[in-house]
Order: sequence, then structure tokens, then C-alpha cells
Amino acid sequence: MNPFPEQHELISLFESEPVLTDAKVPWSHNHLRFTRTIGDSTVECAIEPGYETLRFHWLQRGVEVMNLDLHWVSGLRAERERGREAMIAHFRKHSGIMPLHIQLAPSIHVSWSTSSELP
Repeated sequence: MNPFPEQHELISLFESEPVLTDAKVPWSHNHLRFTRTIGDSTVECAIEPGYETLRFHWLQRGVEVMNLDLHWVSGLRAERERGREAMIAHFRKHSGIMPLHIQLAPSIHVSWSTSSELP
């Protein structure tokens, strides 16, 4: 994935260290699993940069709200502005898929769309 957030940006966004498949492998080539509790919600995010995959699971009071299993994620950014903390996933060019915005603070919010201009 390019771009890919710095380690401190992901740790700050998820307020935790990830569980890694192999601690000896750099994050950009590893399987990272983050978990964060926000109020009565829990989010789990698994990222595999080398395979361009992102899995996002959101539970509220133990009930599933959203479960995304995404492929062709070509880039990932952590964003902090105006009191909001979010992760932006970009997809391969010419896929017709617009960036996915996953906001984690001050509240959880997900927005996503497709393009009307397909290749």
C-alpha cells in the first residue's frame, strides 16, 4: 500500500499496539490487527498491506453493525483534523471505487461511494 501510515499514526488512531503475525517482519509486509473500544462500540481492523486487504468489523454492545472485507486497497492514510480522527482507504486506480472514510473519533462514522465513471 502506498501511502501507508507511520506506525505511531496507526497506534494513535486505534489507541493500541497491533497484534502482528510475525514481529520480525516490517509492518508494511505484515498482518496487523488493531482493536479499539469507543463508548459501547468495539472496532477491529485487520490490515495486510502486501495483499492490499483491509477488514473492518464494528460491534455495538456485542451486536454487529458493520463487517467489511475489502480487496484492492492500494493506499491508507491516517487523518486528524478539527477534532476528528479517521482512516482513509484508497483503492486501485480505474476501479470505480472512491475512498472509504472510517472515522473513529469523536464518534464512529463510515462513508463510502462508487464513481459513476467506470473505465
